[in-house]
Amino acid sequence: MYQNTFETLAIETTLSSRLPIPNEKWQEIGCFFIQSYLEQLSKTEKYVIGHIKGLIELADDGFIKLSCVSQDKPINCESHSTGGNIREGRLTFNGIVSGIDKNKNLQFFHMALARTCSVFELMTDYREALDDESLSYQSDKPCPVCHGHHQDSNESCDHHD
Repeated sequence: MYQNTFETLAIETTLSSRLPIPNEKWQEIGCFFIQSYLEQLSKTEKYVIGHIKGLIELADDGFIKLSCVSQDKPINCESHSTGGNIREGRLTFNGIVSGIDKNKNLQFFHMALARTCSVFELMTDYREALDDESLSYQSDKPCPVCHGHHQDSNESCDHHD
């Protein structure tokens, strides 16, 4: 009997806005993030979703629960909040999927988070590098100015003159 091996990705990050956001908008942000992650997953041919969960904790002791078990089913979103405008939400993400290695799954999370932050003009405190294997195309030494890696050791970035 064939059995799928499921990989778990569990990440916590804080999402912040320069301006206060109504709790209903935080709900929209959470659903958008999960949908963006699902879109990234769909780029892989043979993936299976075990469960995708998200929790956004809000400063007013409220929270938003997000859940999804399939690409073709709607995202379940429950808001348990008193209302109000909040500048910060703590996102806890847990994705259990098979058919995708850990680095690719982490990359999909990064892309969904970046897209969500871009669309909703949010900032995040999330900073985690991918495993060394996924960085193999980059030079070993980070740039002393931007601390990033450049594909070619002779390559300079815009801030080098």
